[in-house]
Amino acid sequence: MRRRLTALALGAALIALEVVAADFTVVQKARAFSLRQLTIKAGDQVTFTNEDGVSHNVYSETKGAEFDFVQRPGAANAVRFSQPGLVEVQCAIHPVMKLQVQVAP
Repeated sequence: MRRRLTALALGAALIALEVVAADFTVVQKARAFSLRQLTIKAGDQVTFTNEDGVSHNVYSETKGAEFDFVQRPGAANAVRFSQPGLVEVQCAIHPVMKLQVQVAP
């Protein structure tokens, strides 16, 4: 009986520790990101979707959250944010396109 209770307690603890990541979408249209700011949790994923008629070069040079990809119209790329902090996202082709992603612990 004691082993069974220990196993049940361990199973419950593992379930409680399981982190459920969320998925967010940021659309690019009219040479702009659909959001200027986004707050997520560490481990969450953001999918960047280009619904514009032109290509975009989405990137971040924020230490620990670096990425860089070119998107043709209709393309989508997912980025998982694993470290807490403020991440600056921009488009190298259209410098006015800026997004701040606040990653909470």
